[in-house]
Amino acid sequence: MKNSNHIELEDFNLKTILSLFDHSGVWCKPYAEAGYNVIQMDLKRGQDVRLIHHLGHGVHGILIAPPCTEFSTSGAQYWPEKDKDGRTLSALALVDAGLRAVAMYRPYFWALENPVGRLRRWLGAPAFSFNPCDYGGWLPEDHKGAGLVPARDAYTKKTLLWGKFNPPEKKPVEPVVIRDAQRGRSYSPIHWFTGGKSERTKELRSMTPEGFSRAFFASNP
Repeated sequence: MKNSNHIELEDFNLKTILSLFDHSGVWCKPYAEAGYNVIQMDLKRGQDVRLIHHLGHGVHGILIAPPCTEFSTSGAQYWPEKDKDGRTLSALALVDAGLRAVAMYRPYFWALENPVGRLRRWLGAPAFSFNPCDYGGWLPEDHKGAGLVPARDAYTKKTLLWGKFNPPEKKPVEPVVIRDAQRGRSYSPIHWFTGGKSERTKELRSMTPEGFSRAFFASNP
């Protein structure tokens, strides 16, 4: 996968996929494995998506996964503070950068992903929603999860999609549930094990489920 805007001339005959705000590369991985010309962009890789410029040729698909920290319902108590100090506006600028890329390239398909939260205030109702366990059946039975993520993506974390795409076919598996007898509550492993503010736990919480990425590719080649 490429990690810059530079494209060689011999790549012009390949279908190009732009994968924006993509540090892990999980969502675009099936496209790269199938031989697509994948351009993976993320600030951690040295590219600011807000500065994206025209590549000089068409783009087949755009995958957009902007940071969710300022939008997720789990941080709703901090929204007023973030609105005042500019963090909300900065986060919306990233969303806008992804949408500008869609307007610029007019791809065959595009999708923008974010967890349940307030992004619908600006984008309207999402086109689709899912939990990672909805796509666990796309993974082999001996699949092992990344870090603390359960095998075969067997966990819940409701995620929303906006865009123009074919809905990926679901192949659900039973989700793992952690029961806290002391509090009398049940938790998804992704919330139980990945709390805190470390970069590693943030990456695990935001990583695209592998089963979903395979299903999305199968429906949007």
